[in-house]
Amino acid sequence: MIEIGRKPAGFQLPDQDRVLRSLEDFSGKKIVLAFFPGAFTEVCTKEMCRFRDTSQPFIDFGAQVIGISVNDPFSNKAFAEMNGLKFPILSDYARKTIRDYDIFHEDFAGLKDYMVAKRSVIILDENGFVRYKWISQDPSKEPDYDEIIKQLSELVVKHA
Repeated sequence: MIEIGRKPAGFQLPDQDRVLRSLEDFSGKKIVLAFFPGAFTEVCTKEMCRFRDTSQPFIDFGAQVIGISVNDPFSNKAFAEMNGLKFPILSDYARKTIRDYDIFHEDFAGLKDYMVAKRSVIILDENGFVRYKWISQDPSKEPDYDEIIKQLSELVVKHA
């Protein structure tokens, strides 16, 4: 479960090139974990492209965006290439991380036993502590991108 002020469970997930990446690989940076239900779906594509198109503030704040879905690495690679995504897209194909973080939809879209990530944004500070979380019950709702930028800017001010 994700709690403000605590470190989330670690993970080791393959990226779109099937390279195993752990949360610790990104230590020392602010991290924006963007969980999304599925590659190539309308809202998920809009969301990931919005992170792509507004990347400069993340760079300015020293933050690394990481997309995470339950799609396999091959689908995530095609999704990243088709949309020009330059940040890692990790594959939680075994659904372990979304279970550990308690951010999943069961029987998604009326499909029995089909589990996907809830659309969620979690911001970690440079020390790996959760400083912001947004978890949506509605998969059609996008996060408040301005709020994400605001939260990152406040982290910069607090640590200046």
